[in-house]
Amino acid sequence: MKRDEATKLAEQGLADLNVALQQGASDTLVRYLDALARFHHYSFGNVMLIASQKPDATQVAGFHTWKKLDRWVKKGEQGIAILAPMVARRRRDDTTKLTVENDDGTVRQLYGFRVVYVFDLSQTEGAELPEFAAINGDPGTGLRRLEGIVGAYGIRLEYDFPSCGALGVSRDGSIVVRPDMPPAETFAVLVHELSHEILHQQTGRKREVSRTVLETEAEAVAYVVCQAMGLETTTRSCDYIQLYRGGVATLSESLDLIQRTAASLIEQLQDESAHNEQEGQCHAA
Repeated sequence: MKRDEATKLAEQGLADLNVALQQGASDTLVRYLDALARFHHYSFGNVMLIASQKPDATQVAGFHTWKKLDRWVKKGEQGIAILAPMVARRRRDDTTKLTVENDDGTVRQLYGFRVVYVFDLSQTEGAELPEFAAINGDPGTGLRRLEGIVGAYGIRLEYDFPSCGALGVSRDGSIVVRPDMPPAETFAVLVHELSHEILHQQTGRKREVSRTVLETEAEAVAYVVCQAMGLETTTRSCDYIQLYRGGVATLSESLDLIQRTAASLIEQLQDESAHNEQEGQCHAA
């Protein structure tokens, strides 16, 4: 597949999703958000490409990555095309290109994108992959980790009954959540309100878009994070999503914001979980 073909496929997937939402088919967006939860390290465009080419994909990686895990792509399997950035060391006199900052702080230039191929777990065979613990309907220590993330953003968290009767509210620097909910529901509501703070309060978008879009974005982030953490979600997510109405440009902007916010929260939750697990092993030793 050529780069232009991959780009058109992603654009077509976005257009189809927009049409489906205009027709009230919220399950189409839910399926996309499910894919976003599984592939939160990828951009929303690449998630769209993966979902368009192999809707049942669960875990994807490149040919050589699978080899490092002692697994091999089965003969005759067709790769899933995604777009990878082409970067090189930035020249001091060249300011015309987009730049990408690496984790080590070095800056490289983005020259464009090229098509690369990944393969789903089902397309490979070999050694069994390690299984990681899942929450399975109960956030466990995940709720405490989430509370820590809220504090790291400088947001005050209070467990009390909001005066408006809602499950939770975001008030520009503070969050109030009902104290009488089950842990899983508390986790989902807290992610929702934290998303409002990150996406809308701290950026000023609260004054720029409709309440429907605000609620849809926050609930979509909550849905993705809960799915990634192994939590069962209620139909409340679908109800919010079904309210969404917007053009392709608005949908693209929202999906990009949803992807980046959810991915950041998932990574912070997972990093904190790994840190706590290492501390526990040290204490046990």
